Amino acid sequence: MIDIAMIALVLCAYAFQIIGKTAHIWIGIFTFCLFAMHIFINRHWFKTIFKGKYAPRRIVMTAVNILLVLAAIIMMITGILEARWKDSFLQFEKEITLRQIHTTTAYWFWPLIGVHLGLHWGMYRRGTFGAGSRILACLFAAFGVWSFFDRDIFAKLFLGFSFDYWPPERPFILFFTETLSIMGLFVFVTYYSLQLFSWLKNKKSKNTIGGSL
Repeated sequence: MIDIAMIALVLCAYAFQIIGKTAHIWIGIFTFCLFAMHIFINRHWFKTIFKGKYAPRRIVMTAVNILLVLAAIIMMITGILEARWKDSFLQFEKEITLRQIHTTTAYWFWPLIGVHLGLHWGMYRRGTFGAGSRILACLFAAFGVWSFFDRDIFAKLFLGFSFDYWPPERPFILFFTETLSIMGLFVFVTYYSLQLFSWLKNKKSKNTIGGSL
């Protein structure tokens, strides 16, 4: 429930143009509290970070988790500074810089969440995916590709354009659907990349055993 609530709140936080600054700030506070709870619940992971061997999957997972924590801290600090900044002769320039750092980090945070979920997707799903579920997942991922380019996410990830704009004539539900589909795209790619990697590894293992016999 905490994971679902965090995703829902982060999704709403991206709708700054729709919900307004005050709601954005409160959503950010609640999201950070849930994020802290999530880390506390999974604190055993940090205790084992320097233990055991590091396979490729664990290396990726560790890197993604660390980046998520760093991104959350940067967003919290820049969000507080931007909201509380006092009068200064460089106020405008500093606010712009803070906002660029805040928004760019936020745009990296969303795909990182997608990769994080994709790495753990086996824990969330129940049973075996049927053909219908796979088709829907493929369609949603394809929509995510379209949304990625429609929202010009690549430029926002690399400081080409840090600010978001949603035309008022476009329905709000489309904004949330597009944003969610972008995360879903990274979940899809990560999860099925792991499945492909596992299949190739098992196939190589079987061929090795067969050759030795």
